[in-house]
Amino acid sequence: MYLSRVLLDISRRKTQVAMVSPNKIHGAVEEAFTRKQERNLWRIDRLRGQAYLLIVSAERPDLSKIAEQFGYMNDCGESKEYGRLLERIETGSKWHFRLTANPVHSIQGGKKRGKVVAHTSEKHQLEWLEKQAAKRGFRILPDGAYIVESNWRVFSKRDLDQKVRILEVVFEGNLCVENADVFRNTLINGIGREKAYGMGMITVVGIGA
Repeated sequence: MYLSRVLLDISRRKTQVAMVSPNKIHGAVEEAFTRKQERNLWRIDRLRGQAYLLIVSAERPDLSKIAEQFGYMNDCGESKEYGRLLERIETGSKWHFRLTANPVHSIQGGKKRGKVVAHTSEKHQLEWLEKQAAKRGFRILPDGAYIVESNWRVFSKRDLDQKVRILEVVFEGNLCVENADVFRNTLINGIGREKAYGMGMITVVGIGA
């Protein structure tokens, strides 16, 4: 497994458009791999005035085309072995986390299958996170989690005439691992829906690191 990072050039118009149209980043990420059948986690982090594209993948990506399209030609990013961090995941260990996700719920409509809609209130978004944690091998620590950003992404897909609207919510906080094997799988495969469009990746840093 690999965790890769590319610095994005947010002064470029092409990059600005891609950051609000995740289908464009999705295409660039897929092109970075030789095995096209695999789905890779990715997200964009905005930190201290900079923007970074993060990717979690089984295969080491070729980041040069991503840098050419959205970053800097003289900085093609870096890829690090992710297995070393995964080996440190133990039941009972505590971590600071960051998660970009699409929190949704289903509204039942008579005999028809429920309609999936986004949680738009902070209260319900945090409740969604608590429920996900219970299924994904961790629990939120008493000092809790908080929401860093909540934004709608509206874009058009090539095979659809209508606009696609996805609510992107960025969570941060502290967690405790309840089941190490399950949580490792969560780090590799993500949480929730819309992973193709930059949702679902959770990353962790040891508390005090």
